[in-house]
Amino acid sequence: MSKRPSFPYYPEGVPRELPLPPETLPELFSRSAQRFSRRPALYFFGRTLSYHECHSLVERFACGLAALGIRKGDRVALCLPNCPQAVIAYFGIVRAGGIVVACNPTYTEHELSHQLRDAGARAIVVLDLMYQKVQDLGLELIIVTRITDYMTTIARYLYHRRNPRPPIAIPHSDTTWFFHDVLDSVPPVAPEALPIVTPDDIALLQYTGGTTGVSKGAELRHRNLTANIRQLISWFSPAERVESFLAALPLFHVFGMTVTQNICVAVGGCMVLVPDPRNMPVLLTLLRKKQPTVITLVPALVRKLLDHCDAKDFTATRFVICGGAALPYELLKKFKERTGHLIIEGYGLSEASPVTHCNIPRGLSVKRSIGLPIANTEARIVDETGREVPSGEIGELWVRGPQVMQGYWNNPVETANALTPDGWLATGDLARVDQDGFFYIVDRKKDMILSTSGLNVYPAEIEQVLFLHPCVCEAAVIGVQLGDGSESIKAFVVLTVDSVSVDDLLAHCRRYLASYKVPKKIEFRTELPKTILGKTLHRILRVEESRRLHLQQS
Repeated sequence: MSKRPSFPYYPEGVPRELPLPPETLPELFSRSAQRFSRRPALYFFGRTLSYHECHSLVERFACGLAALGIRKGDRVALCLPNCPQAVIAYFGIVRAGGIVVACNPTYTEHELSHQLRDAGARAIVVLDLMYQKVQDLGLELIIVTRITDYMTTIARYLYHRRNPRPPIAIPHSDTTWFFHDVLDSVPPVAPEALPIVTPDDIALLQYTGGTTGVSKGAELRHRNLTANIRQLISWFSPAERVESFLAALPLFHVFGMTVTQNICVAVGGCMVLVPDPRNMPVLLTLLRKKQPTVITLVPALVRKLLDHCDAKDFTATRFVICGGAALPYELLKKFKERTGHLIIEGYGLSEASPVTHCNIPRGLSVKRSIGLPIANTEARIVDETGREVPSGEIGELWVRGPQVMQGYWNNPVETANALTPDGWLATGDLARVDQDGFFYIVDRKKDMILSTSGLNVYPAEIEQVLFLHPCVCEAAVIGVQLGDGSESIKAFVVLTVDSVSVDDLLAHCRRYLASYKVPKKIEFRTELPKTILGKTLHRILRVEESRRLHLQQS
């Protein structure tokens, strides 16, 4: 790998290029279980499981899956909130040679049906509350668990007191099994009879968020995922330490899966599992009681924590890492002022396991930058022809590295659109790089607006200006198609007070933006459509606006 301008700014002790011997997730998990046998691995509502206990459960679950007919290469959907069963099943599926299909448990039956059909899933692991959604989706095997199964007796009692509901009747059959029965009641195959898993086998189908179009399954192989784990461990902590991770981000999301779950297991840390990050009382209790050293967040959670936390809640914290969506600089600044911690912002995408860039963990902080390409990762900014543009100019961000997928599941057309023959991944994000090698995301390529003046406008820039207004809580900007091929700029805004008018916000925008960037229309909303990680669904806003215009014209 050639010398890059970013190398002098790498964290102390981080090599420019890492040796990355091929490895599988089961090998990584087994090694940690041997090294850290007595350490706590999982904490969930008063109950702690050691690495030795977790390894035993993973082996038993893998053997149970094999006894139920799961073979190497079979897709097994994992549709659980953050709980011990999610971690056990994840590593159990890959130990059995299966491919994890990560599913969002808040999905509707229609959304789940599309994903499971596209993946060709044979089986699924779900909560009992979701059984009605999946029972008629044609799966050969449904494994059901309850959120309370790994709670202490007291925690289970309190949970039922606070969430009174009649028990869900789930018939036991050849196709429906309870999680604990797979562990204990199925006559298991011997561990040595499980298939051999190789680094080139697919470990995970990580479906893209679908914020800009139809969701696609990124094929992430064992070597992709283990490479990204090693890259990030090297970046953050060259010296070995005992860490604890606040697992508030969903583990079914690629960011939570790698940066929380997999890295935690690799370093022998303890995952403090939070099943619902929207439940602030529970989240705050765990934060204050367990004092995690590593906290991973998305912007929506940063905003919520600012309303409830101060410096004393982060006394043991070493790293606060944010990803999943762009973090407004004002939010980062407020968090530093309130807690004393600088949020480390990174960048990645499902197709790259996910992390490709990260800011410096300590010391140098570059305003509004996503940081530097991590070890063994190349990045460049290109124009529409794929030719690299000069430093400082805006173009599409391309990345290449051992963490990048080889393609989308059963989708050669989209694979060819995203990957070049020599392994460069077109991210779809518009960015620039400065002379020191720090990268800056400007906007999504598909979100860029061609204004009536003929000039390109980046919605993220306008959104950042709207966030500067003290009464703006949320903002999203889209382009509305006009008859001449150009687009009119429209903003959707959520306010903290009702006394602000459209004229007030327009005047605010004119102070910071050139006239062609000022929105033509502003619509107030009580909320904006979002993914579970708080990323605004601009696609939904565009569809809604298109339908509204169509009705007006008809």
